[in-house]
This record gives sequence, structure tokens and C-alpha cells, in this order.
Amino acid sequence: MTNKITISKQILRTLILSAVFLCILTMRVSASDILWDDYVIPSERLKERLLDNADLLSDSEEESLLGRLDSLSASHGCDIAVLTVKSHPGPVQDFADDYLDYNGFGSEFNNNAFLFMVSMDDREWAISSYGDKSPALTDYGQEKMVEAMMDELGDGDFYAAFVTYADTMDKYLELYEQGTPYDVGYKRPKTTGDYVKNAILGLLIGLIAALFPILSMKSGLKTVKMNEGAFGYQSAKGIKMTSQVDRFINKTLSKTPIPKDTGSRGGSGGTSYHSSSSGRSHGGSHGHF
Repeated sequence: MTNKITISKQILRTLILSAVFLCILTMRVSASDILWDDYVIPSERLKERLLDNADLLSDSEEESLLGRLDSLSASHGCDIAVLTVKSHPGPVQDFADDYLDYNGFGSEFNNNAFLFMVSMDDREWAISSYGDKSPALTDYGQEKMVEAMMDELGDGDFYAAFVTYADTMDKYLELYEQGTPYDVGYKRPKTTGDYVKNAILGLLIGLIAALFPILSMKSGLKTVKMNEGAFGYQSAKGIKMTSQVDRFINKTLSKTPIPKDTGSRGGSGGTSYHSSSSGRSHGGSHGHF
């Protein structure tokens, strides 16, 4: 009887330990899915600028992309980050915002940070931005950037897609720093090469336009023969002169107002914002691929 009681206690102890182990394992998995330790904004960045939790990139691709992100971040004074996950709890936009906030991205750059996130289970993407440089990534700019990445994301060429993201952010931030953010109605400033090209093109068009009437006039003079005297140029009817008088009758003035330039870019433009769980104001967007 005593042996049976002892065996039962051992079984019970084993079951309890197994349950505790499973709880700890579940908690660890859950913590891994959340990707931040606490809902408090830290004073320093806690994660690398590239975290490939979904294992979409090779080791060499990770090294190359991380180097590119680090270089651009230092050059433009803001964190430019990429995150991949297999799945995520809650809405993808909220998760991207929280990942940016609760891992301290932007802490060394006056809280300026940008993130592109991919979640594989639902094939979702999300963009999140925070800080004074958020206007560099306008709603229109986000739309065009994702359009450029969509085929690469759809084909599973994630390295190419993330390189497109990095290159586009480099372009957008450079334009923002020059005072001309990429937005609705954006026109690339003309360079010296553009002016030279336009001048050469205008000269060629002018020469071609002048050549046709000259050739036409030349062909019409093939039957003309020179007269030896002025007699051949006189009209048989002679010259008759009559007097002509011009009289001013009235004057009509028509006015058409010229529309004023209101500074419209041809659309709403700008960057729209939303609040994250931390209370910060984020730019961003999300969708499926």
C-alpha cells in the first residue's frame, strides 16, 4: 500500500513538473512572438535594424541588408528597420507601431524611425514611422514604394523587396532634406544636364522646322528663268494707284481673369497619422501581398 502511494506521488509530481515546463515553454514562445520585453519605451535601441524572425533571408543576404540599413540610418540620422515574422497577435499596424516604440528605435536619432514589416501567415505588410522626419514618407510615397515592391513580395524575392525599400527610403529622405518631399504632383528638379539636353533638342527641332519650307521653296524655283532686262517683269496692264483711307471706328477690350496658383499639388498629399498604444503619433499603412 505504501509503495502504491509513493508511486502515485511520483506520478503526480512528474505531471506537475511537466505542466510547469509546458507553461514556461508557452510563455517563452509568447514572449518570442511579442518581440519586446515590456510596454515601456526604452532609452536605447534594443534590436538590430534587421530582424528576420520568419527566416526569409540567407545569412549573406541578412549581412548585406543589415549593412545597407545601418549605413542609411547613420547617413540620414534616423533608424531605418526591417522586421519579418511568421505571425503576430492583433492588427498588423498596431504590432508594427509597438515594435518600433517598445524596442527604442530612433532613440539615438531624436526618436526618428521607419519600419517595414512582413508577416507570412496572413501575407501582410505594414509600414510605421515616427518622429520629425515622418513627413519624408508621405501617404503617396508609401503607395508608390509598395507598388515597386509588390511583384518582388508576391514572387517571394524578399531580399530584392527589402533592398527596394532601403533604396526608396534613401531617395525619399534625400528629397525631404532638400525641402521637396516626394508627394502628389512631385516634379524632379531639373539638372544642368537637363537644360543642355533641352537646348540641343530645341536647336534640332528648329533646324528641321526651317529646312522643310526652304526645300519646298527651292523645288518651286526649278522652272524660273532669269530675264535679261527689266522689261519682262512689267505687268501687261500697267500699274494703277488708288487712294485708300483707314478709319478707326471703335475699340473693344475683353478681359479674362487668370486663375491664381493656390499651391495645390493636385491631391490631398501629406502624411496621415494615427496613435499607437504608447500614445505616440505614427505615420504608416498596411495591406496584403
